[in-house]
Amino acid sequence: MLFTISRAFARLPLPGLDDFATGVADKMDVNAVIFPNPPFSLSNLATAQQGLHDAIAAANDGGKQLNAAKLAKGEIVVSLLRQLASYIEAIPNLTPENAALSGFEVILPMHHAAMTPDVPVILDLFNAGGGALGVKLQGSAHARFYLLRVRDDAGKLVYEKSFISTLNLVLPNLTPGKVYSVDACAQGGGDLTSAYCPSVNCMCT
Repeated sequence: MLFTISRAFARLPLPGLDDFATGVADKMDVNAVIFPNPPFSLSNLATAQQGLHDAIAAANDGGKQLNAAKLAKGEIVVSLLRQLASYIEAIPNLTPENAALSGFEVILPMHHAAMTPDVPVILDLFNAGGGALGVKLQGSAHARFYLLRVRDDAGKLVYEKSFISTLNLVLPNLTPGKVYSVDACAQGGGDLTSAYCPSVNCMCT
């Protein structure tokens, strides 16, 4: 086999899994000539991903039943992604370069070991208008995406949101007049994750 497909997506935090599944569905659809016969319609993955996305949003207010539903939706998405990964590995004569067009992480034999990302740094946390905070983030070597956590002034987690770059980072749906703290970590190849950076506080206006 020229390559394998990493299954590390199964260990992503659910917001990261949400974004990862969206990317796979979009890229495999765009490159349908390379992936002509998936084991199920890609619309099934898109539907499962949207269900996970909605469950994450609903669970932000807490509650055991909502959190259980969120986890169950995540398992469905992971199962579908695993099926697609196995399908891609079985395509005859598929090159690693074309396999990577699926949105999955391709692992080559004798490939250099994945590196743990450096800890990112929040350079600034500022008001972005309309109950939102903007984040100026210093990126990390070996990072594939960034996970930001938002907490209220009592330390309760409000939500997590993942970003694939450090550009235009906006944390929406916050309450004007409240103080929030934000910290961030970087996710690298495999399941390698940096520590969280020190949190930064800002009052939302």
